[in-house]
Order: sequence, then C-alpha cells, then structure tokens
Amino acid sequence: MSKSLVNALGNGAWSVSEVIFDLNDMLDDEGRPISERRADAVVRAGVEMEMRECPFGGIREGHLMNVSALVQISRYFNDAMSEMSAFRREAGADATWDDMLVCIVDLLSQPAVYLLQRHSASGPVPAHMAVCHKLAAGFFGVLRGLHERLALGAELPLTVDRLLQLVDETGALLGASEACAGSPRMLRKACTALVEGIPPSTLPIARARLSIARCLALQVQLGIFWHLYDQTHLWSLVRGKFGPHLAPRNHFLGEKLASARNGFGDSAPPCPAVAALPLGLDAGLRRKLADALGNAADPHTLEQDVRTVRALLEAGDAKAICYDGDPAPLALGVAHYLYAQRLVTAELSRLEQVLRGHLGYPAANPVHLGAAVFPIPQALTWYELIVGTRTGADSPLAGLQRIGVPGTV
Repeated sequence: MSKSLVNALGNGAWSVSEVIFDLNDMLDDEGRPISERRADAVVRAGVEMEMRECPFGGIREGHLMNVSALVQISRYFNDAMSEMSAFRREAGADATWDDMLVCIVDLLSQPAVYLLQRHSASGPVPAHMAVCHKLAAGFFGVLRGLHERLALGAELPLTVDRLLQLVDETGALLGASEACAGSPRMLRKACTALVEGIPPSTLPIARARLSIARCLALQVQLGIFWHLYDQTHLWSLVRGKFGPHLAPRNHFLGEKLASARNGFGDSAPPCPAVAALPLGLDAGLRRKLADALGNAADPHTLEQDVRTVRALLEAGDAKAICYDGDPAPLALGVAHYLYAQRLVTAELSRLEQVLRGHLGYPAANPVHLGAAVFPIPQALTWYELIVGTRTGADSPLAGLQRIGVPGTV
C-alpha cells in the first residue's frame, strides 16, 4: 500500500508530489496496474503483460514493448489528446515551455489527485486517468530535462519538431526494461496536441485543476534550480577549492569522498541562470532566490550562520571529516547554502499548502516533499560531516544534533 497516500489520509508527513510517484500498488478500474511493469509483483500477478519485439526503427528497434498496455492506451488515446489540447488552449497564443510542463504534470497527477479527492487508499482509478498518467510519464522526463537546460540559460524553440527531437535525445522511448510501444504517428500526434493544441478542444478545465497543475509544475521547476545549485556546492567541496583540505577520519568516508569526486569532471558544473527563475513566483521572493542561488545574499542575513559554522569548525572536538583550510570561506559557503535551502523549502512547502487547500486536506500535517520536486540535498551531507553537526529541529543551523565520528571500517 502507498505509504505516502496512507500518510495523507492519516496524520503523517506527505506531499502531493510524493503520492504521484508512489502508486505502484494501484490498479485502474479495468484491472491494469497504473505503473504497468514497474508495479509491485503482487499487483501484476494475473494481469496480461504480452511483450513483443518493437517493430519501429531507431533506438527502440529490437527491444521488447508492452503490447497489452498499448491496447488500453489506444482506447483512451484520443481522450488524452483532447485534454492536452484543452490545456494548450488555456495557455493562449503565447504558450511557453512552462505551460507545456503544467499540462504534462496535470496528466501525470490525475490518479493521485483522484484518490486524494476521494480519500481512498485502495482505488481503483478510472482507466482513462491511468492512461493519461502513463502517457505523461515519458513526457515528464523529457520536459524535466528540457527545463534543466532552460534553468542553465538555454533558449529552445517551442515547436513540435523540437519536442520530438528532445524525445530522441533524452532516450525517453527506451526504458530500463522495455521500449515505448507508441507508434511514430502516435508520438507526433501527442507532441502536436501538446505544443499546438491540434485538434482544437472545447473541453473545459476547472480553475482548481489548473491551479493544482501550476503549483506542481512550479514545484518541479524550483526543484530543478535547487538541484543545479546543490551540484555547484558539491563540486566545490569535493573537487574545487575545499577538496584538498578535506581529511576523512576513516576508510569508509574516504571511499565515499573518492566516489563523489569521481562523479565530476575537473570543471565546475554550470550555475543556474537566475534570470530564468519561473515568472510564476512572487516578485519579491524571486529576487531573494536569485540572490541566494547566485551566492549573493545580503551578508547581514548570513551573519548568524557564518558565526555559528565558524565556531563549530574551530571547535576542538573530533569531526567525521577534518578541514585544515581557512574556515572563513567555508563558513560563508555553508551559510549561503543553508539560506538558499530554507528559501526553496519554504516556498515548496507554501505551494504544498495551496495544493492541500484545493484538495481539502489540513495544512497542519507535516510536509514531506517528494524527490521529484526536492531532489535530496547532496552537498548538505558533506557539510554536516565537516562541521560536525546534523541539521534538525534544535540546531542554531536550523537544527543541531551532534554526530560522532563513524567507526573505522
């Protein structure tokens, strides 16, 4: 059973984004798993999963495809295209890649929103919603990759051909265990419905539904900026100016640090282009985020964290990773990082409260953001090991919990 959905229906920590990607045990009302072959084994038991060699050329040629899933998708394909076209109509003549993401996130979230609105932990989900989710799943990866490029300052033309090119470039047609079963004609029709809204649709889109999709898409975009920013800090720690001054106190941490270093090249990853931050953000917050993600926050805002980190670095007790460099620039780097993290998580949590309002859930229950909108902070773990603290509820650094040096491996 979906843990995040159970938490949502009870008093646990949860988020809408987490529920969206935690439905591997859910069936639709035709008895097919929403996640198809990614579904839990017990859910797939007895469900027809006919696999045939893909007849299409390109990277899919020779790979297996799920014919049984395609049969169901084909029945509801035109309905899903109408929903895509309806969202494209809402975007108007000046549609952007942001609008495309909103549409795909809406389709992707339909099963989760349906279950949350009905306070159901067991479903089933209407088959047409399950099909919308399956169609959107592949496009979501494509658009997330596209938005990462946009967040780095790229300018990409909004055309059907460009989207089809991105589908090929990202390998979206070839999954870990099977190939996409849709024909080239179906793929072009889906891209056309998304980008151009053809055929035109008169399907009405409820205001609440549109708001839910916009909130989720904005969360995804913020998560992309956070991930890019996190990677710049991680590189600076393990390969950049701080790396030569790090001395792990045991073999295990030494190997972990070496592995982290090997994950990067010699050049620093590009910083997020703060001018590309989503326009859907509040203007004041957008300016703060631009400063934070550019490591240009007001020094007065960082003073307390800088003092605290520096004091912890200079403390005599053993750290899991010793740092023998100048503590001042490292303390400033940690302070910038924590400030950016607080801003991002605060806005993601605010958007989560808006989502809960639309879905009729109490705002007071704890928020646990899904990895799709808040990728796990990677630099933070190393900062904690170097400073000798773990962020938590009672810390001067937004939560302090002393951590000991792990035993030698």
